[in-house]
Amino acid sequence: MDNRHDTVKLALYERFLKDASALPPMPDTSLRLRQLQAGETPSHEQVSDLLETNPSLAGRLMEFASLPLLGHVRPCPRLLDLVRQLDGRRLANLVLAFELQQLFDGDEPRLRKVFNKRWNLSLQRAALSAGLAQHLPHLQEEDALLAGLLQDVGSLPLLRELHHWPQVSRLEVDVQRLCEQLSAELGVLLLSAWKLPGNLQDCARLRRDWCRQHKGAVDLADVVQVASQLLEEPRDDDRLARLPAYQRMELPTPRLLRAELAEVVALWLKLLGGRPLEAD
Repeated sequence: MDNRHDTVKLALYERFLKDASALPPMPDTSLRLRQLQAGETPSHEQVSDLLETNPSLAGRLMEFASLPLLGHVRPCPRLLDLVRQLDGRRLANLVLAFELQQLFDGDEPRLRKVFNKRWNLSLQRAALSAGLAQHLPHLQEEDALLAGLLQDVGSLPLLRELHHWPQVSRLEVDVQRLCEQLSAELGVLLLSAWKLPGNLQDCARLRRDWCRQHKGAVDLADVVQVASQLLEEPRDDDRLARLPAYQRMELPTPRLLRAELAEVVALWLKLLGGRPLEAD
């Protein structure tokens, strides 16, 4: 990208700041579910009826229920039975994770190519995050799964918006560079507009803050950073071992950690529709 890159980046960011319609709304079923949960406590039947209006989503939820290794739920024959097992937040986060891909609806080949690459990395990051959460009793797998998907969520509205900016370079290296430079800011804007909690917004905001230090328990941003570093190429396990988030989590060595996570990560990736991770 030529020396107009900073001007393009600023113009795109101002577009999202000044026009809320440039930010995609929360996927429909997720929005309706959260609205239902925000009122008087809904019945399990009401929630199940809502989810069953989206057959594809209902199918994924039932597949999730058939894999107790993933979410510590009992296999069940009906969606209603799964709803009864999951508390409202866990269910809402799982539903949003299954719906996020629809935020990108463009068909321009070069932009779709970038989207496909970044989205598959997000699926791998989400699967690793959910697996890592099993080492942390105070965190839920569904929360970590969603956090992993949301870390790069700012790229989705950006790639969708670029369909209206034909003057912006379509070279993959340039589009990827724009995504890297704007994903955190746009992700925070989007998640704030959706009124998602601060701990999920932090996962987007801190996506490249590798030196982050904080007090208190390991949080979702720590988990997602470790998952992201596990995906870095070329692989650098020494760098991972030095990562403050990794050190806070008191995990096995990187090689042992990958082996321990392999089964559950493969199950999550299959459920999410992502490509499997490469073996050592």
